Amino acid sequence: MVPRPVRLLLVAVLAAGLLLWTGCSSSESTTTPEPSPDETEDAPGPALSLLYATDGGALVHHKARSSASDTLDADVQSDGARAVSPSGRHLAFSYATVDSSRLALLDLTDGSWQPVHAQAGEGVYSLAWHPEDDRLAFGVYTPTDEDGRGAGTIRVAAPDGTSRSVGCSAAREVLAWLPGGDLATRNDDNLFLVSPSDCATQATGDARRMHEAAYAPTGTRLAYLHRELKYDQNAGEYVPDTSLYLSDPQLQNTTEVLNPDRRPRHLQWAPDGSELALDVHTEDSGHRQIVVYRDGEDRTVYLTPPAETRADQTHPRWSTDGNYVAFTQGQGADAQAAVRVEGQTRTLGPVRGAVWGWTGPRSVVVPGPDSLRVQTPDGTTRHTHPAPAALLHAWDHSPS
Repeated sequence: MVPRPVRLLLVAVLAAGLLLWTGCSSSESTTTPEPSPDETEDAPGPALSLLYATDGGALVHHKARSSASDTLDADVQSDGARAVSPSGRHLAFSYATVDSSRLALLDLTDGSWQPVHAQAGEGVYSLAWHPEDDRLAFGVYTPTDEDGRGAGTIRVAAPDGTSRSVGCSAAREVLAWLPGGDLATRNDDNLFLVSPSDCATQATGDARRMHEAAYAPTGTRLAYLHRELKYDQNAGEYVPDTSLYLSDPQLQNTTEVLNPDRRPRHLQWAPDGSELALDVHTEDSGHRQIVVYRDGEDRTVYLTPPAETRADQTHPRWSTDGNYVAFTQGQGADAQAAVRVEGQTRTLGPVRGAVWGWTGPRSVVVPGPDSLRVQTPDGTTRHTHPAPAALLHAWDHSPS
């Protein structure tokens, strides 16, 4: 036991040291910026931001920590494509108003935003960031009456919102900005690998039956649904007959991975490009189920064994670290958000439509019928917010 006089001396020394430390901190604070309201520890909510459209058509940037909301635009009718830059700083997103289609960039660090492109009437945007730089390639076309790709253009934009035409005469949609520098683009009939500087064609492929084309994040593999029309004598009409194919970036060296009997849908690559998740029809369970194709092993595995499956599983969503897959279980009013964790399927409550995605390795965003929820894989709710008409993006400001 320390004698009382010694303890008093220690207290005095510690007090003097505390005063000295406080004085040093005060002198340094003159050069350190004050934390913003979103960064204060006593703020009510998590370090989370949402970009959404309200029922009234307002485009809103909401900061959960401070409960502050900024209206960015009005008369939003529907949302479109979205893509985050490699640095994680910029979000490119498209949306439609009552009389135009628009593309904008949002700075995810400070909330500033600027318009990039707009056209009167209906337009369909496609987005692809450079794999290393914050440069955006985008395509926009006017859909035809037969849902084809009508008149359009391919452009490249900088983070300040300025853009230039690539000079393509035939391409209408951009699929990916490949590591080698080429843009993967297409129209209704062909895939084109082109130079982003002058649209010089480097390679072409037949894309007439290619649907839901999805390049792996590595840019080395292309997954797509190959759709034929076959005549169904019982139905008395032609019906889609769809297979899952994989190919190289040029749409060459194609391999059929799943035949039409499996009815593959909703392709999504893992963040590292090593696995592809999708949902298929399964005879053994009688339901649609999530399967994962492992590219390096050339095999497909069930996320849940058919014997344990009691409802349809659709719309897989990878976590940002690739360790979890969230999905929608069931249909309609009975649909539940779910995550496969340690050999078990954990439900996260009602979901409207499909699970939106993840803001981090352990934060899944679930748009429910009454509220939008941010939950962990074990079901803990981090945050709730009144359900928006359409969620465009959600992101977390917490340090990794």
